[in-house]
Amino acid sequence: MISKKLLCKVLVNWRPQRPSYSISSCLADRTQLFEYHFCTSVQYLHMTESSEDVESPDLPDWIKYTEAGDSTSFDSEDEFVLPKVAEWAETQQLYRRKDATSMVVPEAESIVDSLSRILKRNFESPDDVLEAISCYPIDLSETIVMKVLNRFSNDWIPAYGFFKWASAHRIFRHTADCYNMMVDILGKSREFKLMWDFLEEMKQLPGIISIVTLSKVIRRLSKAGRWSDVVEAFRNMERFGLSKDSEVMNIVMDALVKEKCVEKAHDVFLEFKDTIQPNAFTFNILIHGWCKARKFDKACLVMGNMEKDGFHPDIVSYTSFVEAYCKEKDFRRVEVMLDEMQKKGCPPNTMTYTIVMLALGKAKEMTKALGVYEKAREEGCHLDSSFYSALIFILNKSGRFKDAEAIFVEMSKQDVSPNVLAYNTMISAACMHSQEEDALGLLIEMEKKLCKPNLKTYAPLLKICCQRKRMKVLNYLLIDMFRKDVSPDAGTYTLLVNALSKAGKLEHACSFLEEMVVKGMVPMDSTIRLLLEKLDEKGMQRAKQQIGDLNLQANIA
Repeated sequence: MISKKLLCKVLVNWRPQRPSYSISSCLADRTQLFEYHFCTSVQYLHMTESSEDVESPDLPDWIKYTEAGDSTSFDSEDEFVLPKVAEWAETQQLYRRKDATSMVVPEAESIVDSLSRILKRNFESPDDVLEAISCYPIDLSETIVMKVLNRFSNDWIPAYGFFKWASAHRIFRHTADCYNMMVDILGKSREFKLMWDFLEEMKQLPGIISIVTLSKVIRRLSKAGRWSDVVEAFRNMERFGLSKDSEVMNIVMDALVKEKCVEKAHDVFLEFKDTIQPNAFTFNILIHGWCKARKFDKACLVMGNMEKDGFHPDIVSYTSFVEAYCKEKDFRRVEVMLDEMQKKGCPPNTMTYTIVMLALGKAKEMTKALGVYEKAREEGCHLDSSFYSALIFILNKSGRFKDAEAIFVEMSKQDVSPNVLAYNTMISAACMHSQEEDALGLLIEMEKKLCKPNLKTYAPLLKICCQRKRMKVLNYLLIDMFRKDVSPDAGTYTLLVNALSKAGKLEHACSFLEEMVVKGMVPMDSTIRLLLEKLDEKGMQRAKQQIGDLNLQANIA
C-alpha cells in the first residue's frame, strides 16, 4: 500500500496549480541511465541535434524543400483507457496462450534482424518478397517465424511473403500459432478475401484450425464493421471442423459488443439460446453491452433473466452499471449501485473502485477521487497496477505531476510492479510536462524490467520529437520500435504525418505518408487536407501533386 504519509501529502496538495516542470529527485538518475544505455549515440545526438541531416526515413526524390522554424510546444491530448471490465476479470478469460516469442536466443535474434533488413524494403506483392529471400540460407524455427511475423504484424505484404517462403522450407513446418498469427495479420490489414483463401488452405491440415483461429477471424471482421460476416462465420463454423458451444458464442457476442453492436449480439443470443446453453459470461456480455449503449432497462431485464436461469449477478454484472453511470457523471446513481452491491453480498473490488476513482478525477472531483483510494484500502482491496495507473493519470491531469511521480516510485516499493499501462501513463505525463529525457529513461527502464512496450508507449514520445523537431531521436525511437517488434499501424503514421506537418517538417511528413500508402493503409481525409494545406503554404506544388496521387492510389486500392 502507499504510505499514509504520502497520501496525506497528495491530499493536501491536490488543488490545481501551475504544473511543475522540475524533475523529481527520485528520478534524477534517469538521465545518467539514458546516457549509459545509448553510449556514444547520445553524445552524437547532442552534437548533431541542430543539423538538418536525417538518416531515416529516406526522403522521396520528389521532395526538394528544406525549411527552418521554431519548435512547437507539446500538448498531450491522449486519454487514459482502462482495460475493459470483461477483460479484467481473470476468471472470465476465453483462453490462455503462452507467447511463443517471449524468449529469443541471440542466434535467432541475429537471423531475425538479417531477414528484417530485407523484408523492410517496399515490396509491391508477396511474390516480390518470395523472390527477394528465395536464396536466403537459414534453418528456420517457430521462434524465428513468430518473431518475424510479430515484427511485421501491421505490414501484411512482407509478412505473407515471408510466411509463404517459410512454408516451402525443406525442413520447417508451420505450427498452429504461426498460422493463427498470419490469419490475424491478414484480418488486421482487411485483406479478407485472402484471409478466407488462407483458411481454406488451413482446412486441409488436420488440427490447425481451432477456436483461437476463429476468434481472430471474428475479432477482425467485427472491427471492420462486417457484422453480418461475423454471424455467418459462426453459423457455418462446422465447415472448418469446429462445433458451436457457449464459449464460441460468447466470443462472437463479445466481439460485437466491443464494436458497439449490442443489438446484433442480442440477435445471436436469441437465435441460438435454445440450442446452446448460455452461461454467466453470456449474460454479462449483454449487460455490459446494453450499459455501454445507455439502455439500462434492457440491461436490468438481462440481469433478471440471468437470475431466472440460475446465475447470480457477479462483480462484472454490477460493475458494468457502475462504469456506465460514471461515464454519464451520474455519481449519485454510482453511490446507489455501490450500496446495492454491498447489500447483495457482492462488494466492490479493485476494478470497481478504479473505475469510480478515474471518473471522479476526470470530473475534477479530486478530493472524492482520493477518498475512493482510502475506501478501497480500508476495505482490504488488493490495489493493482491498473489502480495506481489511474491514480497517476488523474494526479497529472490535475496539475500534480510531482505527486504522480511520487506515486509511481512508491508503488514500485510495494508488491506492485508497474505494468505497461503504468509505464505508458507515466511516459505520457512526462512528455506532457516537457520531461523528454525522463520519458526516455522510463522507456529504457521498461527494457531493463522486461516490460514489453506497445504502440501507446511510443505515441507521446514520437509526438514530442516531431513537435520539437528532434529528428535523430525520432529516428532512434522508430528503430527501437522495430527492434522490439512494435509494428507501426495506421494510427502511428497518422500521428507522425500530422505532427510533422504542423511542425513544418514537410519532407518527412510526405515520406511517412508515402510509406503508409505503400503498406496498404488509407490516410484519413483530415490528414491529407492538413498536409496539402501546409505544402501549398510553402509553394511545394510538385510534392502537393504527389500527395494527391498517393491519396488517389490509397483509396482506389
